[in-house]
Amino acid sequence: MITEGSVSREEAATRFPFLGIGYRGRRKAMREFTHRDPEFVFWIYPDGRLYDARDAHRHHVPKGYEHILKDEPDYGGFLRGRVASLGDDQLVVVYCRPEALAEGGEKLQQFAAGISRAPVPLKPEALVVSDNGDLYGTLGELLERAAGTA
Repeated sequence: MITEGSVSREEAATRFPFLGIGYRGRRKAMREFTHRDPEFVFWIYPDGRLYDARDAHRHHVPKGYEHILKDEPDYGGFLRGRVASLGDDQLVVVYCRPEALAEGGEKLQQFAAGISRAPVPLKPEALVVSDNGDLYGTLGELLERAAGTA
């Protein structure tokens, strides 16, 4: 499991218990949390454009790209994700391959371009994770990394 950035796995688990090492049922707990009351559900096109998926990825796919639902975890080059909060702590979950946002490059650029256009307030200290619980760091750190690789 990838852990990047300034926030340790232990600290992340104090905010969101399902991010702890060895947490049983992590994916289920994360899914329940992010689906219960999401602040924002999104798709990010390969070119970085943002698409508001309203309340569900499956029901709100960018027009003409319905085939991407059958291409997990790559989604035809799109990134998909959800933003949800627990008190003051915000979490951005991105459905992707583990290495996608861990390294600088195309996927990180795509994510930064799209998420920067989010119509909801995003905190720089929001944690960014994959749907498997890979921890990429804070949103601020990812945006900085992306700017450094532009």
